[in-house]
Amino acid sequence: MHITAELPPATPSARTVSTPRAPLLRCLARFNAWQDAVHDPALSVLLGVQALFIFVVGPLVSTGALPKGMLEFCQLLMQLVAFFVLPRHSRVRKLVLLTALPIVGLEMMKTGVLAGLVLRMLATLAITVLVAQAVFRARTVTQHQLLGAVVVYLNLALLFMGIFAALRHAVPGAFLTLNHQPLQPGELLYFSLTTLTSTGYGDLLPVHALARSMANLEAVTGQLFLGTFLARVVTLHGKTLRSTAVDDNQKR
Repeated sequence: MHITAELPPATPSARTVSTPRAPLLRCLARFNAWQDAVHDPALSVLLGVQALFIFVVGPLVSTGALPKGMLEFCQLLMQLVAFFVLPRHSRVRKLVLLTALPIVGLEMMKTGVLAGLVLRMLATLAITVLVAQAVFRARTVTQHQLLGAVVVYLNLALLFMGIFAALRHAVPGAFLTLNHQPLQPGELLYFSLTTLTSTGYGDLLPVHALARSMANLEAVTGQLFLGTFLARVVTLHGKTLRSTAVDDNQKR
């Protein structure tokens, strides 16, 4: 009697199995390497887009020189740039992408103003916290980290602007203009910036008790940021430059 053992079906080698996925894995590896390379420069790009939104697009939209859709475009662009600023393994990156399209959709449909405002504030808060961590925890501070600290500072104005907008949505008479005209788009951002920098021109006044309290909190926060956090980053940047100069002299 001959006993024949049934052989298991032949399985392709590991090399054969992984071959179809190899180009995808290589592309993914290159994309991840590119993200790591643009992580710090993206801080500078984010500051540029942020400055364009705050100091150019916002005022021009308020005067009617630009369509309001430019605000949504700049906000979406800021979130896309912030996606590359955040660490690759950060969960907040998914939050940035998931909230980007709903924010723009709610703004364009003119519905869910408060919901869009809340989503925008959550995304801005998450970006602010993580950029602050990337800047203030860095052992060596480059020029990009310095610009990242400015991003955090300007984001504070955007966050408080969101608080003021939500308060105005709940209490329409929370703010008063000298000419008693309705607030235009962008005026609360102007008020937030002048409060953060303790300029206070007085042409836009908080009359509600909570609005005054938030304005005081923003003014204190702005001064503390400049006097402590930003000063620390500048000091670390100076130490980085000195250590780099010492290393170059030793190599020579």
